[in-house]
Amino acid sequence: MGSGKTSLALQYKAKHGCNVFDTDEVFTARYGDISRYISDNGESAFRKIEHELVLQAVNSDAEIISCGGGAVLDKRNINALRSRCDIVCLTAPVETLKERIAGSDRPFKTDIEKIVNERAALYSRYADYTIDTTSGDCVQKLSCALSSPRPNRYDILLCDADDTVLDFQKAMRTSIVGAARAVGVKADDERIVKEFGEASAIVWRKLEDKLIERDKLDTLRFSMLKERLGEDFDVSVVSETFLENLKKTRFLLDGATEFLSAVRNRGIKVYILTNGLARVAHERLKALDGCIDGAFISEEIGYNKPDPRLFDCVFNELGGVDKSRTLIFGDSINSDIRGGINSGIDTCLFDPSESKECSADYSVRGYDGILRIL
Repeated sequence: MGSGKTSLALQYKAKHGCNVFDTDEVFTARYGDISRYISDNGESAFRKIEHELVLQAVNSDAEIISCGGGAVLDKRNINALRSRCDIVCLTAPVETLKERIAGSDRPFKTDIEKIVNERAALYSRYADYTIDTTSGDCVQKLSCALSSPRPNRYDILLCDADDTVLDFQKAMRTSIVGAARAVGVKADDERIVKEFGEASAIVWRKLEDKLIERDKLDTLRFSMLKERLGEDFDVSVVSETFLENLKKTRFLLDGATEFLSAVRNRGIKVYILTNGLARVAHERLKALDGCIDGAFISEEIGYNKPDPRLFDCVFNELGGVDKSRTLIFGDSINSDIRGGINSGIDTCLFDPSESKECSADYSVRGYDGILRIL
């Protein structure tokens, strides 16, 4: 408070003609004086509405969003802002801030020094740019700052493989239909793919939830396929043929190599983190040669996503990892997102259909979305 957010936003608007969404201003227009509202309803009620206003601002046509100083306390606010905006922290010495707000009725103004100290680490962590508003032409300072490339927010991207950069649906379809035909399965292609996809998802979930051991994976899913199709075939033969077929597939999702190259060109390290079978994964990941900095395969490590021990092994191998600057990106809520949450790192869900709801920090439908966040 008192750093000049509202006044700078208006000055910048006057000079550049952009739209401004001031969350405190909108709150006051709708609910009345902020100090009185907090006194009557409590700070938590205010913060809830503040979060709703931040989301409205992010989804508006505003080029500048001016937030209350406490918006940084709710990480959901930061996540929403990061998905669309560059974040600028305005600062000034505490004594200057005190002078500026002395005649106002701002809430918490008597605790400003304590508040600044308590929030300093958050402001430092989340600011893409920091501008001292003590003196000088702050509009010019802001314009100058924004003319520079935005610093990276993350140093490491842990990226899932299947259905995130590798086209597993195409690979799976080709492999399972070929394996089924090799043993004389008569069901049509669509039914084979559907039944295997559903059986495989059920069994993989059991593995991720530690209900079965990895050596039971193939026996269970192909036995389930046999039962679902109602046809007799040698489960072990279909399993082996499927895996041999899968090893030969190197299908990529559209734009995957360009995306990975763009991330690495920014100086961000990219590591694949997959639950795939080692002998298959090593072959399929050759499709990403030159696009990644390395790969970690759960079967070789001994733990599967979302087990936090897998992530601990990865961090130990990489050495000196700052978890606050590490992001996991993947399409699976159960393995990728839950694994990231369990290990204390930020999470980004890849959801091209925009049909999934979860507690990921971010959700994007395409690679452009995560590139904005990174």
